[in-house]
Amino acid sequence: MAEVQLPISITYDTRDLTPLPDVIAALQAAEIAIHDAISLLPSLVDGLHIENSSINVRRLSQESPLRELFLVSLIVAFQENLESEIPPMLEDLLKVDIPETYDSIVTVVTMIVLFYGASLLKDAAVKAVDNGALRKQLNSIVGQLSANTGKSEAEIRKILDAKYCKPALVKKLTKAVQGFFIPSQREGGVPVEFDRQHVPSDVVREIPYAEEFSANEDFERYDSYNDVVLEIHAQDRDKITTGWAAIPRGVHESRIRMKLIHPVAAGDIWTKDTIRGDVTIVSKLTADGYVPSEIHLLRINSEG
Repeated sequence: MAEVQLPISITYDTRDLTPLPDVIAALQAAEIAIHDAISLLPSLVDGLHIENSSINVRRLSQESPLRELFLVSLIVAFQENLESEIPPMLEDLLKVDIPETYDSIVTVVTMIVLFYGASLLKDAAVKAVDNGALRKQLNSIVGQLSANTGKSEAEIRKILDAKYCKPALVKKLTKAVQGFFIPSQREGGVPVEFDRQHVPSDVVREIPYAEEFSANEDFERYDSYNDVVLEIHAQDRDKITTGWAAIPRGVHESRIRMKLIHPVAAGDIWTKDTIRGDVTIVSKLTADGYVPSEIHLLRINSEG
C-alpha cells in the first residue's frame, strides 16, 4: 500500500465577491463529487483498491475569481499479480496519459460525475434527448477517460449507471450539481476551470438553475438508438400517442408503450409486425433503478 496526494483546482470566473452561502454550497458539493469519483476509481482502473481517502481544502480565495484548491489523499493498493507493473511512483499511475490540462485522473472522474449529474437534471427538465453543449461536454470527457483507462465508453457509462441507479443517489448527486455550479450561475453562467480544463459558459448555462427545478421533478432518462428492430405488439390506426406497444430487440426484452413522433404516422406502420427505426427510449427512475417505460419512434428505416 502507498499514500498518494493529488490536487484538484477549481476556479469560477466570477467578477464579484461570491456570497458566503454560495461558497459553502459549492465546497460541500465539490466534496460529494470528489468522494463519488474516488469510489468509482477501482471500477475504472483495473486492480486498484482504495483502502482509505480524505479530502481537504488546501486553499480558498473568495475574491474574484473564486478559487478552490483541494488536496485528495488516497491510501491505495493493487492486486499482487499487478504489482510488478506499478510504476516506481504511484502518483504517475493516476496521472498516466491524461491530458496536460488535468493534474490527475481524479479530476477527470470528478468532472464526469458532475456532468453526468447535470445531464440527468437537463433530461428531467426538458423531457427529451438534447445533444447540446452539456451533452457534448460529458461525451468528450467520457471519451478522454476511455482513452486513458482502456475502458470503452460503453463500459464507463454502465459503471456510472450502476453507481446512480437508486432515487436517493440520483437526488443527492443532482442536488450537489446545483450547489457546485451556483457561484457561476449567479453571474449568468461564467466559465469554470478544473485544473487547467476550461468549461465554457454555453455548457454551464444549460444546467437547470436550482430555483427553476422542482424538487418533485420526475427523473427520466432519454437514450437514443438508431436502426432498432421493433416487434410491434399493439396498434391503433386512429392514434399516435396511445394504443401502440413494441419490443425493441437488443435494447429491452419486454413490451413497452410506444408513441409515434411526427413525421411518423400510424398509417406508415399499420398492420406491420416488425419495422426498423430510430427511437428514443424513455426510462423512469424507480426503486429498482431506471426502467424503460416508453418508446418514441422518430423515424422508420425499413420493414424488419
